[in-house]
Amino acid sequence: MFTDKMGSKEVRDLKLAQWEGFRRLAAKLPNHHVLAIELVRTFEDETAAVFTVVKNHEPVRMVVFGDAHGRVKPVHECHQRYEAMMAMTARSESLVPTDGDQSPDFSLGQPPVTQKPEPGFVALASSLLPGAFDVGEHVDSSSSK
Repeated sequence: MFTDKMGSKEVRDLKLAQWEGFRRLAAKLPNHHVLAIELVRTFEDETAAVFTVVKNHEPVRMVVFGDAHGRVKPVHECHQRYEAMMAMTARSESLVPTDGDQSPDFSLGQPPVTQKPEPGFVALASSLLPGAFDVGEHVDSSSSK
């Protein structure tokens, strides 16, 4: 993560500046406009698609989790998993770890408003996650160089 080259305060400032940019963009854009999509692998060897989208002129996040190969989990599991991660980070003093600590699974910078993933975003994640994380099955091992 960024902590090798940047301090915790710098990372926090970067995430807050990013969120402020999302807020400014969302104020001008229609609902469901996509501001960002993050595709990540977690420490538990799960995959996740984090959508930052516009809803009522505010940025909100929807998270869809998948298994290690990117196969999407049911929506209720995705939302419960995200709520559990947010509760865990809320108990800590800082979202950005100090030196020696493990970094969070993915950017959980405050103040994201999270909502249950809507069907369209689940469908999109069903395409994006396997395409990004299940590449091993698509590599031709018989090819020679």
